[in-house]
Amino acid sequence: MIYIDDMQLPAQVGPVYGVWSHLLSDLPGEAGTAELLAFAERLGIDARWIQKAGTTTEHFDVREPTRQRALELGATPIRYGRAVAAITRAKRDVSGR
Repeated sequence: MIYIDDMQLPAQVGPVYGVWSHLLSDLPGEAGTAELLAFAERLGIDARWIQKAGTTTEHFDVREPTRQRALELGATPIRYGRAVAAITRAKRDVSGR
């Protein structure tokens, strides 16, 4: 399943200022990466922008307009913090990393 958190942190990332959140999958390993990349493609996000690829914490940083579009496309909204940590822990438990 694809999730989008509600971090909504105002920040400048490189030359881009925006309100940022995280897009992530709850599937471990290659299946999670494939699911995340496929959803990112639907959003028009460049695969090269993935953060921490191949780890249990892989994700995309997305600005608020993209967050809203992700919700429209079916991403499940979650709270930043404990909910994201729970997904990461579950992926780590399955993958052993």
